[in-house]
Amino acid sequence: RRALHAIYAFCRLADDIADDPNVQGDRARLLARWREELAAAYAGHAEHPVGVALGDTVRRFRLPQDVFLDLLRGVESDLHGETIETFADLERYCYRVASTVGLLLVRVLEARHPDALEYARQMGIAVQLTNVLRDVGEDAAAGRIYLAREDLARMGVHPASLRDGKMTEEIRLLLALYAERARIRYESAARLLPAEDRNLLRPAEAMGRIYRTLLDELHARGFPCLGPSLRLSKSRRLAIAAGAFLGVRSGAPA
Repeated sequence: RRALHAIYAFCRLADDIADDPNVQGDRARLLARWREELAAAYAGHAEHPVGVALGDTVRRFRLPQDVFLDLLRGVESDLHGETIETFADLERYCYRVASTVGLLLVRVLEARHPDALEYARQMGIAVQLTNVLRDVGEDAAAGRIYLAREDLARMGVHPASLRDGKMTEEIRLLLALYAERARIRYESAARLLPAEDRNLLRPAEAMGRIYRTLLDELHARGFPCLGPSLRLSKSRRLAIAAGAFLGVRSGAPA
């Protein structure tokens, strides 16, 4: 539990540097300083309390530094507002900001099967694609479009139209395409989940089920993604998570 708290704190602070409006100062410099703290954690001379806790965690669980560096590259791309030109670019972004956390979680939980790492990679991409789909309108209003420019062009959707809040057939088809891409990755993760590690990976399964349910809800409502982001109620999230921990099969693949 302490290891998971240390990882979460490191990721939370990195994300806040990019997104929290209350953060003051040169964000790029702050992120560079956080990258230095990561290096110090691995070298055993971190100074920040989170870095000290992380240093203990990475040594105990032999966590690869490259995974943390990939996560910071994802945060950095948000900080600089990098344009996502292709879906491959978006997949790489999803890997960096979501799959990386899953890869660390799998190692801390000490899942042994080789497929567990690919399970984490696929689940992370699926979850982040769901986030991208859910937040299209809010992100566009903030000046950030995560849908690949090549997909917008192919479907005849101008980026500015995502800020207008008016649903068109072209936009709905574009959103449906992204929903299907996410669904494929949830199903891929479900096939990869090793039976011998299923109990260890209950936390990841619970998160996956919550986001898969959110994806199904978006689909059922016709993709209401141009306005306020749809959220599942806390009670519903808790019920879904409880089902995952109790081993109750959901209606959709977990």
